[in-house]
Amino acid sequence: MIRNFLFHRVSPERDLLWDPMDVNLFEKCIKFISKEYEVVLLEDLVTDKKINSNKNFATIVFDDGYKDNIVYAAPVLAKYNVKASFYIVTECIDKNIPTWTHVLEHLFQYSNIDAIDIHFDFLPATLHITELKNTEAKLNYVKKLKPELKKVTHEERNIVMNCVTSTFKDVTLPELMMNWEDISQLKAAGHYIGSHTVSHCMLGTMTDEKEISAELIQSGNSILKHLGYFPKTISYPVGSYNDTTIRLSKAAGYSIGLAVKQDVYNPLTDSIFEIPRIELYNEPWWKTRLRISNSLEKIKKIIHYK
Repeated sequence: MIRNFLFHRVSPERDLLWDPMDVNLFEKCIKFISKEYEVVLLEDLVTDKKINSNKNFATIVFDDGYKDNIVYAAPVLAKYNVKASFYIVTECIDKNIPTWTHVLEHLFQYSNIDAIDIHFDFLPATLHITELKNTEAKLNYVKKLKPELKKVTHEERNIVMNCVTSTFKDVTLPELMMNWEDISQLKAAGHYIGSHTVSHCMLGTMTDEKEISAELIQSGNSILKHLGYFPKTISYPVGSYNDTTIRLSKAAGYSIGLAVKQDVYNPLTDSIFEIPRIELYNEPWWKTRLRISNSLEKIKKIIHYK
C-alpha cells in the first residue's frame, strides 16, 4: 500500500477562501512522513516492478505550479532530502495566471462591484442572483457556487466564468505562479515535473475529444520543449476523469494518471491511470495526522454506514 500525499500551496499568507498550508505545518508533515515512510518519487515507484511490499512507501506531489512551491516548499523538501513531483498547468505558467478555481474565488473576494447577473438554468435556482451587497455576501455566495461549477459541463462552466470575469473587471489577478526557470530548478534538484493540462479544465466534464486531446498533448509538449522530455504523468484537474479521459491520456503518450479519492494506492488492484491521492490541507495537526494515516476517511465511512 502506497500513500500519495497531495499538496497545492504552501505559504505563510492566509486566504479566506482557499487557505494555503502554513509553512510550519508543511514542515511538520514532511518531517513526520519522511520518518514513518520511505519517501520516493511517484514516477519511480509505480513503474518499479520490484516493489518491496513489506515497506511503507509514500510520495509527495503538488498540483498547479504555484510560486510558493519553490519559495517555501522546496527548501523544506531539501532539508529532509525528499524528492517530490510537481504537476503544472502550462498556460498558467506561461501567462502567470492562477487556475480558474482560484480566479473565481479571487474575483468574488476582491471586487467592489455589487451586481452580477447569474441566471442560468443549469445552476440551482438558489444561485440565481443579481445583487451581492457586500464582501461577506460575495464570499458566502462563491462558497456555494464553486462546488456547483464542478458538477456542470465544461461548456456551462465556461459560460459562468465568462460572466464572472466580464463583470468583475475592477480586479487585477495576482501573479502567483512559477515560471519555467523555477521549474527547471526543481527538475535540476531531482524533482519530477508532470502535466496538469493546459488550462486546468475538468477533463471528465468535456465531450469534445479533440479538445481533450489538445489539453493533454499540448501541455506534455510544452514540458518537452522546456525540460527535454514528454512527462509520464497526467494529474487530472479537480480529480475529474472518465474512461474517455483515460483512453485519450494513453493515446497522448502518458503512462500514469492521477486521481484524488482520499485513499491509499494498492498497485495490485488499482489502475495505474486511476491512482488515488490523499490531499492535505491547512488544518490542526491532529486532523492532518488522521488524514496521513487515512484514519479520517475510515471514520467517515463508519459514520456514513451507521
